[in-house]
Amino acid sequence: MKTILMVYVMTEDFTTKAIGAVKFSIFSPEIIRKVSAAKRITVPDTYDEDSYPIDGGLVDQRLGVIDPGLKCKTCGGGVGTCPGHFGHIELVRPVIHPEFAKYLLYVMKATCRSCKLLLLDADEKNDLIKLIEEEGETVLKPQIKRKNCPHCGEAIPELTLMRPTTFFKDKSVMLPTEIRNWLEGISNDDLRLLGFDPLYARPEWMVLTVLLVPPVNVRPSITLETGERSEDDLTHKLVDVIRTNQRLDANINAGAPQLIIEDLWELLQYHITTYFNNEMPNIPPARHRSGRALKTLSQRLKGKEGRFRYNLSGKRVNFSARTVISPDPNISLDEVGVPMAIAEELTVPLRITQWNLERCRQFVLNLTYPH
Repeated sequence: MKTILMVYVMTEDFTTKAIGAVKFSIFSPEIIRKVSAAKRITVPDTYDEDSYPIDGGLVDQRLGVIDPGLKCKTCGGGVGTCPGHFGHIELVRPVIHPEFAKYLLYVMKATCRSCKLLLLDADEKNDLIKLIEEEGETVLKPQIKRKNCPHCGEAIPELTLMRPTTFFKDKSVMLPTEIRNWLEGISNDDLRLLGFDPLYARPEWMVLTVLLVPPVNVRPSITLETGERSEDDLTHKLVDVIRTNQRLDANINAGAPQLIIEDLWELLQYHITTYFNNEMPNIPPARHRSGRALKTLSQRLKGKEGRFRYNLSGKRVNFSARTVISPDPNISLDEVGVPMAIAEELTVPLRITQWNLERCRQFVLNLTYPH
């Protein structure tokens, strides 16, 4: 996945450098652990009795600071200077990333569960390689009608996905561990034929074993009039993830029945699914005690009130106004009529120099209200 984006960067010696391309990738578990400043967030809580961040908690000082007077333990910066740092949660059992489920189905439908090879014989594979060389980036659509693998003879199961994250193999539910083991065995060459760049996006990374925790300043808590702290919706979801993860770990270590372990595993999957997107089909949205649905990662970004349309595309700026404009027989074709109410309110910045001082002085002397 490659996006060409011409970005000009001004360096210290005032020369410009053009960035030729930006490549998007999926974080592998190793990269998540590397970028994480707080190794293992394990405490499902935020502040102690003295309103001080708990070490190993979700507002650990290594993740950044939002309270005046505190210093970040990673970079030493304060509220205004610390950019925030990521942490991570080690998941006891793997869970499926809900936004990548259809890609997992696509890869599994195109490969054999036994030998992990593409379900194409030698001639079909060569034809596909030639097609890719001729047309560039072409991906194989897994419309494979075979009943058996051409390499090992294994029967090809019927795979279906019930959104958001439930996979069925011949009507029996597949566990995330089984899916991950299947994907890990696929070779880099076969993944390239499927349209993946294995250096930046291997499919088993879409089954999460480590969850990235965003910095504190991405999800700041607010202090209510009563003096109580109110945590951000993302922090609420991360608390649920940590608590369920700890309960699952305790039950596995205590030798609990498989049914209880699978129920807790499913609950962990639910919390991570609603952490990424709280509007997924076939599952109830996570809610506050008041009944309000939590606003999680996907809801922050998409829609009219999301980051892109609300904060990035349209911003409130000075010296601007919005009005309806219309043609008028009394003005020229290259002119636009502005309503008097807007013209009276809207100001234009004017830099005063010795060349225009007298003219500006006349503006002030002639000023009456209404203008």
